[in-house]
Amino acid sequence: MLLSELEHIFRAYDIRGIFGKDLTPDVMVRIGYAYGTFLDKDSKVFVARDNRTSSEILQHAFISGLASTGVEIYYSTLLPIPLFNFEVFVGDYDSGAYITASHNPPEFNGIRFRHSDGTGYTIENQKIKEIFYSGKFRLVDWDKIGNIYKIENQNIIRKYYEYISKKISIEKEFNIAIDCGNGAQSVVAPYILREFGLNIISLNAQPDGRFPGRDPEPTDESLYQLKEIVRSLNLDFGAGFDGDGDRVIIVDDKGRVVPNEKVAIIIAKDMLKDKKELNVVANVSCSMILEQELGKLGVKIYRVRVGDVFITEAMKKYKARLGVELSSHFFLADFYYFDDPLLVVLRLAEILSKNDLKLSEIVDQIPSYPNITKNFRYDDRIKFKIVENIKEKLLKKGYTIDTTDGVKVIFEDGWFILRPSNTSPLIRLTVEAIDRKRLSELETFAENLLKEAEKELNFS
Repeated sequence: MLLSELEHIFRAYDIRGIFGKDLTPDVMVRIGYAYGTFLDKDSKVFVARDNRTSSEILQHAFISGLASTGVEIYYSTLLPIPLFNFEVFVGDYDSGAYITASHNPPEFNGIRFRHSDGTGYTIENQKIKEIFYSGKFRLVDWDKIGNIYKIENQNIIRKYYEYISKKISIEKEFNIAIDCGNGAQSVVAPYILREFGLNIISLNAQPDGRFPGRDPEPTDESLYQLKEIVRSLNLDFGAGFDGDGDRVIIVDDKGRVVPNEKVAIIIAKDMLKDKKELNVVANVSCSMILEQELGKLGVKIYRVRVGDVFITEAMKKYKARLGVELSSHFFLADFYYFDDPLLVVLRLAEILSKNDLKLSEIVDQIPSYPNITKNFRYDDRIKFKIVENIKEKLLKKGYTIDTTDGVKVIFEDGWFILRPSNTSPLIRLTVEAIDRKRLSELETFAENLLKEAEKELNFS
């Protein structure tokens, strides 16, 4: 494969492609060369992976390339990415690299880079890409190759539990179900949650990179088993994780998926008990109920583009304690700036343990607006052109729009956003309105814009 054909694997905040097609061991070695050249020669790097079938191969290839630049490497095997982030955060490392394709289908894989505080790269990814294509690598002689050391997973898991247990106190016993989706949380979530005294029923908790239990992306549809078990066994709530274990969807005691914004509101209101001022960061696709419910309490909401790296950058900038994404990422800065779904599960249990209400009762106290999210498949090479065409057209017509991420069109009674995915060959449409009639109108309007752009650009 020509290097010019790999442009699309370099995303806004990671590298991602199909194993054997876009992402081969040879390509991964070259990425290791590029990353090692980007770093100082005396850097210490921690490397770990998820449990995709190709992750171990790619991890070895990447480490080989990285060590060839003289960088010192510490590695672990299968870990959820929040625990990888945690080890980078607390360890004596200059950076980290994690092999994953997150929630993408099993044939995908990739790599994400981390700063020493466990948060992700943004503009640094562009520099790594430039080095990758330049071929100007800092390769060392045979006697200067970087040392490679293994870190046992159990040591990291125990260290993680000791750190978070100092900041969480659950005062009641709860019965919950978790769906690990055969992903990386299978090796951590059941153990950690039981350590906190929670009674756990585990689903799909055998690591399997083919993801036989369900799709690695947790959704209302894919979590049907979890919802049914919570409802039929009268459990207190449930949680479903994605492939690399940094996303979570919460299911209440009635077996209903709880909107991520409502989870954030519940946690934010609890945070207000110990501090009157609170800043929250949310991406542009999140519901307007954040402003309506938290704004009246004096909470300031900052909107940013989609992506965990952009949430963490904004949280540092605005000194925010809480961050939330529509895609089920949550950030609790009282612990650290990177996302961690286990903290969400534990914080909800802690809040419920000090409250006489069930989760469903708390959820129903928060108003809802009808909304919909849909994906439209477009090749990575054209999806940005489609959205750019729509943006220019709407600007000329005088619509109120927000171009923080894609194009968001704002009306008095609702809004919609068309956004090219940073991780998949998709354009994502999210719509929210005051009632279902207006929701349908805005959905049709947005879909017609996509069809018109396809015709105008000859992509139909």
